[in-house]
Amino acid sequence: MNTGGIFILSHGELLRELRIKKGVTQKELYSDVMSKSYAIRFEQGKHEISFHLIQLLLERLGIELDEFLYIQHEYKESLVEQFYDEYGLKGNANDIKGLMALRETYRDFPDSYQNDLRIAELNARIEQLSYFNQYGVLSKEAVSQETRDTIHDYLDQIQTWTIGELRFFANTLDFIDYERKTEYFRSILPSLHRYKHFKRGRTVICTLLINEIHELIMSSELNMAQTLLIQLDEFSQGIETMFYRNTHLFYTGLLLIAQGEHNTGKQDVEQALMIYNVLGYHHQEELSRSFYVTLLGEEGPDSGIK
Repeated sequence: MNTGGIFILSHGELLRELRIKKGVTQKELYSDVMSKSYAIRFEQGKHEISFHLIQLLLERLGIELDEFLYIQHEYKESLVEQFYDEYGLKGNANDIKGLMALRETYRDFPDSYQNDLRIAELNARIEQLSYFNQYGVLSKEAVSQETRDTIHDYLDQIQTWTIGELRFFANTLDFIDYERKTEYFRSILPSLHRYKHFKRGRTVICTLLINEIHELIMSSELNMAQTLLIQLDEFSQGIETMFYRNTHLFYTGLLLIAQGEHNTGKQDVEQALMIYNVLGYHHQEELSRSFYVTLLGEEGPDSGIK
């Protein structure tokens, strides 16, 4: 089967390979599911079956669905996941050249609305980081109006927020007008709890919450920031979310400073900055320290940084 220029096995063909490698007979796998003749043609890629039946067969083989899809894509993540992995790595490392190379890669892809959105995300991040490197501050005004319009137009038409939309929103939050952002959050917050036990969803939601908490603290909307920090705490409990736990510590410290509890807040912030540094998140440390300095400057001359 050819998908986007990549040849992948059909569900049946791949199940046949996995079945044989695990030493499972056709009868053992397909008993009470389909006839022998249908199973033969299914494994030849000549028939397809329902998603429910695929899950049932995978359970009999002891394979999770996400691993099955990973194997089907030749031990690679989906194109969407590959994009966001590279986007995140290069963006968090302030690797503008890497982001520009990634943009060129996607410009060579066939025209599609989703590809246009990815290019808009890349344009926005490149413009924002270029401005940051020159002036030392993040500004949505650094992003072109055309790019912001593309982002707004897409988000305005969303009726049901799933992980794809939430991730796009999280990555473009910095570039969205305040009024629009408030409306988006009103529609999102009541349903966030649905993804609390979905591992891949948790990381997306942590990113979304962190980005908004930052803006709320820096604009002195402390009550809402505290509400979202509680949600971030709930979504970042797993061992795989240690980065988000540290970011939770950082913004808890910023919130305490903004609320007047300078000593406790500074202790939390400095500890989080140290952890970023030790773990090699140097751009994140630099960015976070710039937020810290900005907030201390707004708090007054007696709130000096170490």
